[in-house]
Amino acid sequence: MEKERIELDDGDFLQLFWALEGNGPMVIILHGLEGDETSNNVKAMFSMIRKEGWNGVMLLNRNCGGVCNRLQRTYHAGETTDLNWLGELVKKRFPGKPIMLFGYSLGGNTLLKWLGEKGEAAGIDAAAAVSIPFDLSSSTDRLNRGFSKVYQKHFIDLLKASAKRKFLELPPPFDPGKIERIRTLREFDDRITAPLHGFKDAEDYYSKSSCKGFLKHIKVPTLIMNSFDDPFLETSTFAKIEEVSELVELEYHQKGGHAAFITGVPWNKSGWTETRIPEFYKSHWKD
Repeated sequence: MEKERIELDDGDFLQLFWALEGNGPMVIILHGLEGDETSNNVKAMFSMIRKEGWNGVMLLNRNCGGVCNRLQRTYHAGETTDLNWLGELVKKRFPGKPIMLFGYSLGGNTLLKWLGEKGEAAGIDAAAAVSIPFDLSSSTDRLNRGFSKVYQKHFIDLLKASAKRKFLELPPPFDPGKIERIRTLREFDDRITAPLHGFKDAEDYYSKSSCKGFLKHIKVPTLIMNSFDDPFLETSTFAKIEEVSELVELEYHQKGGHAAFITGVPWNKSGWTETRIPEFYKSHWKD
């Protein structure tokens, strides 16, 4: 991958990771919460892209990858302006080339919300989203129950370290309290994510940023893959056929965990997403 740092008009910068060895379509990749170019799902998608002879670019969310951004704001599940900017950049640099979108978990929510916001103006050929928290509030509560608390602690530790690094260089315009005492995602979002990005509180953030209310407005062929055994998600909130656009294909699997979907036998395992997603893309892009 080649890393590119681009200065933005708002005084901040974005980091992009490119794989440009192929002659096929361009795939824009959105990572999950506190992810980066080393995340397993990102590496798997880049591997698939190279295998297919395609091209790809990953958007590193602001303040991720151990690098502080310059502005007070960072990123959140409903922040779509950077994705919109990248989409326009790709169209400008690669005119006429088919463009696909891939996002998982938080990145998938962002992807779907953006598609719903843009409607027919999205200007891409197809999209795929995996392990989607259709309702951020219920997903946050799900992570605070049972064994899922183990995953929550992992994310909280990453988020607190990221916030401390950020606020050391650029103190927030509000009092976040004792960051080290935060124990749940909802508390983190209530004390840091929401006020940092102009939301009243965590519930206001969840309500306005969840992708579910945008699914009816998607005008691009879109595949959504979720699993009923996902420890991060409340399955009762999974989108139903009547809640999505006719261009959205819902695939719900009995097993797959969170953004895993491993198939095959123990001595020959593979990721189902790396098979299903390129298959879906190929059936929808225009040569």
